[in-house]
Amino acid sequence: MLPVRTAMGDCGIGGRAGRTYSFVHTDIMQMQSDYAPYLMGFGVIGDYYKLEQRDASYDDNIGEWRGRFCSYPDSADIEEILYDTDIDQLAELRDVTSRYKDKETFYELEKNTFAQVIKGNGCTDVVDYLIYAKQCEPYCLQGELWSEKPKDVAQMFMLINQGRQLFKNTNAPFLKLRYAYQMIRLAHYAKDYPAVLNIYNDVMPKTDKVKSIINYWILAHKAGALKSMGKRAEAAYLFAVVFRYCPSKRRQAFESFDIQTENEWQYCLNSCRDDKERAALYAIRASRDKAKGLDDMVNLYNLDPTNEHLDMLLIRETLRLEKILIGHTFRRERYTPDVIVKNKLYCQNLRYFVSQVLQRKTARNLALWQTTEGYLTLLLGDWNGAIRSFFIAKSMTQDPVLLEQIDAFDLAARITGLQANDPRTDDIVNALRKTDAYVSDADFEPFFYEKMGNLYKTKNDIGIAYLCDLPLGQLEKNPRLDVIDNLIALCRKPDKTAFERELLMAGGNKTIETQLWHIKARYHLSHFEMEAANEAYRNIPIPERGKKYMPFVDKIKDCVNCVQTDTALYDRAEFTLKMLELGYQIRANLIDPALGYYRMGLGYYNMTYFGNSSGIGDFNRSGSSWQYLNSGDAVHPLPNYPQGNFEVTDVSLALQYFEKARQASLDREFQARCTFWCAKCEQNMFYVDKQSRYNVGGKTMPNVPPQYQKYFKLLKDYYRDTPFYRQAQTECKYFNYYSIR
Repeated sequence: MLPVRTAMGDCGIGGRAGRTYSFVHTDIMQMQSDYAPYLMGFGVIGDYYKLEQRDASYDDNIGEWRGRFCSYPDSADIEEILYDTDIDQLAELRDVTSRYKDKETFYELEKNTFAQVIKGNGCTDVVDYLIYAKQCEPYCLQGELWSEKPKDVAQMFMLINQGRQLFKNTNAPFLKLRYAYQMIRLAHYAKDYPAVLNIYNDVMPKTDKVKSIINYWILAHKAGALKSMGKRAEAAYLFAVVFRYCPSKRRQAFESFDIQTENEWQYCLNSCRDDKERAALYAIRASRDKAKGLDDMVNLYNLDPTNEHLDMLLIRETLRLEKILIGHTFRRERYTPDVIVKNKLYCQNLRYFVSQVLQRKTARNLALWQTTEGYLTLLLGDWNGAIRSFFIAKSMTQDPVLLEQIDAFDLAARITGLQANDPRTDDIVNALRKTDAYVSDADFEPFFYEKMGNLYKTKNDIGIAYLCDLPLGQLEKNPRLDVIDNLIALCRKPDKTAFERELLMAGGNKTIETQLWHIKARYHLSHFEMEAANEAYRNIPIPERGKKYMPFVDKIKDCVNCVQTDTALYDRAEFTLKMLELGYQIRANLIDPALGYYRMGLGYYNMTYFGNSSGIGDFNRSGSSWQYLNSGDAVHPLPNYPQGNFEVTDVSLALQYFEKARQASLDREFQARCTFWCAKCEQNMFYVDKQSRYNVGGKTMPNVPPQYQKYFKLLKDYYRDTPFYRQAQTECKYFNYYSIR
């Protein structure tokens, strides 16, 4: 139930590209056929289920009862009687129906039009059935798994025996069929599957042929029983029949259909009574996730060239291929070459079949097939040929939905066909991005950016290619010097294209150049390259150099978020100059070397992940990076940032300067302080060691190996008698732990 962590190699939310695109508008067929959500698949059926407000069988059942009473009762009143009344109300209705048929007498349902018809016609047998169905209902409703009580199977079979008697007593074929359904349903929910078949074989021959949805509801229960008994082939055939003829049970039949062997498939085919049933079988099999859809489409076409399932299966197969092949030549996250080759071969075979259908002009919707031929051509890489097909398709239809689909496919082809060396690219890009198809489909913008990024990569314009893929904020988290330099040069380029200007603008008439210098300067700071950072800051106006830090704070205990008391504030540029100044003063003997080295050690330490001024070299200090410190890499995963987050975790330079300060001083108290800082550096170096298995979020003291205890040992052996040693014991629990071992 925990959220999945975004890996560094994934696109995540932070990127513009590297995703699966779809430009197939599934509403081409979805609203034109009840079969569409099942045969088109790939999320369409899930969306369809979400649109369903309730079980479709409710409306079918209500409609059938209304038809039996000459459409006089209101549908809402029938629903009230069937689904909302209790047994007491129905018993009262039976009482007034049998004894007071010709008298005006009050009863709770007297204003219900369905109850009025029942009472007025003396339909006591109808009320008897409704009472029986209400008695059966609690045993045939699916409860929540964690709250459902074990069913009283004995009581369920008592109701089945009662149903047998009621079945015999009624002469109404409509009611006989419904009694049969209730008995079969009870046996099914009791999970006595042989009993389901016995009841079916006993009572169904005794029912007259009645045109009713109940026949298919009964057939679905029989199929379910057969499947539960291991008779998959027989069950699959019956589910196919239900799928073909009964919309209210179509979902159940579709999900329950299960064929696993060729023998089972042949049994189903041989059981079919006509080509319509065989067509339904091929359609269902073609819709399975691992089906050979094209083979089934060919067989279905040979049976019935104008079958409505063919259009839907064509869209489904196109969806399957689109997922893998659309933009496969330039997408960042793409499938492996063998998968691409395999699907291109399948796409070629499907396009050949589509072209044959078009030549014979036998499809129900030729314009749809012409449109799909164009899109398959695009998926194979021929965007010019695709555009020609779309031009022909437009002349074949006036359907506004299909015309919108053609426009979407045509736009996908034109984006795919953009060329790096075309002088008209700027004008073409502007025109494409203003089309209705581009504006209305959210997939086009990332698709467009990924294509443009690929074009700039081919021209070695890595900066624009980067911004096509990721926003500038991603570059801040993990700076790349080559990208930064390329973008700075482009900002200063006088003849930028409109697309380049769009990506490089920071608001008003300013470009992102100042932001890039900030990133470059901080890149050099994070790598302790002070002279290069200073050169970068020369390009940033003083008012825009950002917040100030206290990088020379001298605290025994690290506290990255604590309020510091040091009054010396430095922005990043001032800190850079100060570090360069300290180095110069040491070399020129203008400062005590021990103090100079110590100040530089503090600066280099505090600007790391472990110090109080990590923002000097780090755009984003993430607490989650603690768990990745021992990864051996300074770039750590960060949600929504596919390039990762660079953290300054190298304290080796700080250690060098603290050691230089220790050796340059003759004051044992100062030496003890320098040694303690060296020990802190050592401990942090242990945290980032790939061999370290210490959980920095744990409550136990780290078991630091000997190679990282050099300065702890030095403190204990040579500086135990200093005041600083005792102060460190008091303020630092870690140090106190090691000092008493």
